[in-house]
Amino acid sequence: RLLQRQSPRVCLVSPMSDTNQDNKTKPDEKLQNHVKEEKAKRYPGKPLQVVAVEDTGEDKKGRKVVVVEENLEQIVKNVEATGVQKLYIVSLVGAMRTGKSFMLDLFLRYLTEPQENIEKEGPHCIFKGTKLEEEKESQFYWRASYQRTTTGIWFYSTPFVRKIKGQDVCVLLMDTQGLFDPMSPPEINKAIFGLSVLLSSYQILNVQNRIQEDTLQQLDYFTQFAHSAITLLKDTHKPEQGEEDDKEMDADDLGIHKFQRLQFLVRDWINYEDPENVEENLKVTKSVLADTFKQTFNDSGQRDRITNSFDKVDALFLPHIGLKACRPNWKGDLNEVDPGFVKMCGYFLKQVFDETVVIKRDIVQGTEMEPKTLGYAVKSFAEVFKDGKLPKAISLVEAMTKATTLDAKDKALLKYRSMMDTKAGPNSTYIPQKELEAVSVNALEQARLTFKKIAAFGEEKQRREALDAVFKSIGEEFERYKEANKNRVDKILAGYATLCVIALFAFLVDMLSDYTCDWWSETCRTGSTLLKYLYTLMAMVVGGQVFLLYQGEGQFVVIKALSGLFAETSTQALNYYDKLREKAKDVGVEGLPDLKERRGGESKEKSMSASMAHLLSKD
Repeated sequence: RLLQRQSPRVCLVSPMSDTNQDNKTKPDEKLQNHVKEEKAKRYPGKPLQVVAVEDTGEDKKGRKVVVVEENLEQIVKNVEATGVQKLYIVSLVGAMRTGKSFMLDLFLRYLTEPQENIEKEGPHCIFKGTKLEEEKESQFYWRASYQRTTTGIWFYSTPFVRKIKGQDVCVLLMDTQGLFDPMSPPEINKAIFGLSVLLSSYQILNVQNRIQEDTLQQLDYFTQFAHSAITLLKDTHKPEQGEEDDKEMDADDLGIHKFQRLQFLVRDWINYEDPENVEENLKVTKSVLADTFKQTFNDSGQRDRITNSFDKVDALFLPHIGLKACRPNWKGDLNEVDPGFVKMCGYFLKQVFDETVVIKRDIVQGTEMEPKTLGYAVKSFAEVFKDGKLPKAISLVEAMTKATTLDAKDKALLKYRSMMDTKAGPNSTYIPQKELEAVSVNALEQARLTFKKIAAFGEEKQRREALDAVFKSIGEEFERYKEANKNRVDKILAGYATLCVIALFAFLVDMLSDYTCDWWSETCRTGSTLLKYLYTLMAMVVGGQVFLLYQGEGQFVVIKALSGLFAETSTQALNYYDKLREKAKDVGVEGLPDLKERRGGESKEKSMSASMAHLLSKD
């Protein structure tokens, strides 16, 4: 696409040269670099595998899921760099070779298309342009053949900050390997599905042709399992409840802790009268979905359990993409896609990314998941499924308990720091030790309440240990605030430096008048008296502050504060003298000494401060 945009203005082939005939067919490197730069602006990241499937055992016939920690850390870092706290995680799962990765590439094109283009031309504008094949490096890998292209779980490395319904959200795209992949054991396929449901906020289930009964059965199995684990979470501290892992749940119980949103995305639907008539097609979709979940026989309650397991369950049926796109050698030319597919898919993308926002929340306690807990959640859940076998619910409970406890610890520390920063933060002035301790006690209590509010699940022992760790960290934080506050001692009286400079000037003028005019001029004597009152009053003000400081903080603080006052007064006095000397030069008065010893004076001040501190430490 970028090559086509540049071709009218830039030569695509290097001009021939008499001295270098070998370069006559070599592409212009500058153009290639330019195309890469422009492409990077639109596609700032690339898919990264977060959960991989590895072989185990000597015969390499076993499988296990593992976290690719380097990639996970990169994704979490990128999410935190956005500064947006609301996560919107869109996941696409489904059977192998049903076009999941291709659809995710369309997601990516939509998210990277300028918003004004979508508003002006409509969401179908993303189908205009070059082939997807030309942009494959920075997109989700797909292939128009029967071979699988995705294994494990992948995230797009760069999140998309998008304003949806007036709020900034951080959109993450997630791709999974095909369910029921014949090259993976059934346990691994189920583990991947379970991870996708636990990690996403908007779960899209990609199915072929129609929603079949076996699809509902598989979905029902996973929701029962997950909700069994969540229900046990509240009762793990009760031994008598420990053996209820396999108890089948009633539909009413599933409403306690719901997953967020489930959407069936049915591909290659052939029953639309007019695939381009979006309004009529939506009526068909609604009717078919209602019929699918209508109980006409005894299904053991699976339909009720599914609908009660999610905040919302809906569906969208997409018409066939077109016969050309089914060929093994198809290169992703979007101009060859069926117009009905373009129309319905454009509507679908706009609904998902512009008219819907499902903020990721903690599935247990209902609070919003923060970016910094995303990585820990992925690791915890992957650890549960690491052996490729569905774990007991209690294992999943432990993983979720760890995740919520970590979140509680982080938020408790954040609460303590925010309250302390209001009084003793980087831009604060010195406050008395007793006041600092009072602020810390209040902040500590608020941090404790914050922790208890969030970490409301799991065993009491685990929560107690986590809270003790929080108190330990808060103790270390208080020592840091205490030390920083001590370092501000020399600034306590620095605000009186200007007053001291004025008093010093008044004293010098009074002394000068004693030898020049007081003995013969009444005016001089009156002025000298006023100056005495002035610097005496100022000395009393500063002395009073020193006395109060001594009464409240002791000798150490007073000496450091006076040292800081002396240094600041000397600096200001020298600055005023320099300005006076410059003014004198302007009016032709010469002879005022150039105080080159100023720096030496400052060094003496610092030495004096150091000497005072040394003597005090000896005392």
